[in-house]
Amino acid sequence: MKKGFTLIELLIVVAIIAILAAIAVPNFLEAQTRSKVSRVKSDMRSMATALESYYVDNNAYPNCHRFGVATALGLTGADIPPWPGILERLSTPVGYISSVSFKDPFIYKGRYSASTAAGIKALTAPTAIGTGDAAALQNSLIYQAWNQDQRPTQPPDSFTNTSLSMTPRAWLLHSTGPDGCYYNLGGVLSNDGVDHVADCLDMIYDPTNGTVSRGSIFRAGGQRYGIVSSYSGYKAGSGLVAAIDQQR
Repeated sequence: MKKGFTLIELLIVVAIIAILAAIAVPNFLEAQTRSKVSRVKSDMRSMATALESYYVDNNAYPNCHRFGVATALGLTGADIPPWPGILERLSTPVGYISSVSFKDPFIYKGRYSASTAAGIKALTAPTAIGTGDAAALQNSLIYQAWNQDQRPTQPPDSFTNTSLSMTPRAWLLHSTGPDGCYYNLGGVLSNDGVDHVADCLDMIYDPTNGTVSRGSIFRAGGQRYGIVSSYSGYKAGSGLVAAIDQQR
């Protein structure tokens, strides 16, 4: 006569499988997140090489798009005019890089918007993604460029001053990071100097805070500006760039 498993034995097997799954699934998800972080940093290194090569030939970095998206594609959407793409000059007519359509492996879920890093830090919840959010529609890395006077955008936005220098001398790449929330950086680049590094550090993803935690992944290059917030004028991204340098 053949013996089968008793109910208790089956329950023990199911319990063991459940325990193993409870251990394995979080580790698998963390491995996925770490892999995406590595991919973002690799894409940013490739983009950085292309940007620096472009600068050598043109003595300027490409202007950033007014929505900040790092793509050579045009932008369309419910609330977005059909503006041309940006960064296409990195791949044509000179191929500094083969493709400039770097998708962010982290899905856009929200946006933190304030005029300073301290203001962003104080926000407890992000703004929901809307139909006119170009960065979310493209789900691309974000590219910002600026100089000692302003952030000259293409097409120009309401803050662009064509009487000042329109030549970008510094750049920044930005991924939402594992929390899926990106930052509206226009005010931070303009208003936060090197004495606000602590507030800017809060914006940077740090895996020691948790594999999935608040903060974005950044890479910066080009001219470094040392203007501090006590200066009454424009801060030229000095605070955020100093925070990025410090975290390295």
